[in-house]
Amino acid sequence: MTKGEGLRWRAALLAAVLALPASSAAAQTTPAEPPKPLLSGTTSGLGWGIYAGGLSSASLQDDGPGLRVGVPAGASVLGTRYDAAKRAALLTYRLPKGLDARSALAFATNQLQLQGFDIGTRSFPSASSARATLMRDGQGLDVQTTRQANGDIQVLYVFSTAAP
Repeated sequence: MTKGEGLRWRAALLAAVLALPASSAAAQTTPAEPPKPLLSGTTSGLGWGIYAGGLSSASLQDDGPGLRVGVPAGASVLGTRYDAAKRAALLTYRLPKGLDARSALAFATNQLQLQGFDIGTRSFPSASSARATLMRDGQGLDVQTTRQANGDIQVLYVFSTAAP
């Protein structure tokens, strides 16, 4: 068998394997389960969850329970933490190509706007930090993004209620 014939034989074998029908379990179509949150809770009457991924624009616009936030596609979640005394949730993640604080804030606020939050103010205190305040139905949310020296992004969500 020549080298060319061997390559054609391997390609034909690969094509035959790929053409085999999938097992009956894999062939069944079932609705995808929603992703499980890494961290979740209820603060000031607002249920919330932080997700590693799997949040699409459609799932954010869904009138599902509570607030859902996640990370950009391709990001690795490094950690989450909740501070009950400060009523704040912290999400730390890393993207292979990096992200600046403004872009991280834009990503976070876009997710919140898809869920009915309105942006009140935005500020950019430094090149490595950005901040926005948002409101929805009497619920306030302060979002602060920080780009660490090593490129990691931290997003702090501080929950509050609107002043009467």
